[in-house]
Amino acid sequence: MLYNVVHTLALALLMYVVLKRKVVFKTGISLLYILVFVKLAIDSMLCLHYQGDRDNLSVMSNIFIMFILAITAQSQQLNRTTLGFAVSLLPVVAVAISHTQISSLFFSIKAVLVGFLMILYVWLYNSESVMFKGLRQPKQMREEEKKALHMLADLKDEEKDMAVNLLSRLSPEQQQNILDRAAEQLKTSELTKKAWDLVCADLTNSERVICQMVLEGKMLKEICIELNKSESNITSQRSHIRKKLNMDRKDDLRRELEKRFYEARNSLGE
Repeated sequence: MLYNVVHTLALALLMYVVLKRKVVFKTGISLLYILVFVKLAIDSMLCLHYQGDRDNLSVMSNIFIMFILAITAQSQQLNRTTLGFAVSLLPVVAVAISHTQISSLFFSIKAVLVGFLMILYVWLYNSESVMFKGLRQPKQMREEEKKALHMLADLKDEEKDMAVNLLSRLSPEQQQNILDRAAEQLKTSELTKKAWDLVCADLTNSERVICQMVLEGKMLKEICIELNKSESNITSQRSHIRKKLNMDRKDDLRRELEKRFYEARNSLGE
């Protein structure tokens, strides 16, 4: 009972820390996954120790959720977390299978193999493997295409020959992919600028910069360091921003900006 209470409190505290951006988001998500994974692993071992094969369904359900956590972590490219999960799953699965009845052993092994194969598949999908090139979404660019797009963006207007030369080194498929992405980015950039102008219409340039940094998830100290201003100055400007945007003091500035920016983007996109 105490163990479950402690775990629940730890999970709630960690979720609060992540939502409040007290830690890097990627690190916070990894820790959340790890905390849930460890709880499921301990529960499974305790269940097998005290009940043997009488509650095998609960154990296999826990293992199934552990595989989902590993696959989710890999889909978010949390490679170290996924590797830790995959290694930790091996002894848990081995003990669980050793307590499984012969009649259902085949199905248990099959489910476990599918779980490991799914982790491998997601890892290969996120990699640059040529074998999985056809499974990628059309809008997803490979690393060389991203580099080419950045190089094209850095070229000046009078350097058209260099742009032609750069594109000629790529395959027709890559050229089309880059041109499509460039057009998409221009459209997105224009929509973003217009939406931002709508949200921050009454704000000064300095206040707009602060809003942008708040949207990026930067904390007060980070904003002060980057803008070389005191905490009292930034706090005062944030207060002015709230007043100009008709926000309550209790409103979360970042969430409110995200909401208004999302609404402005949707209205422009219609």
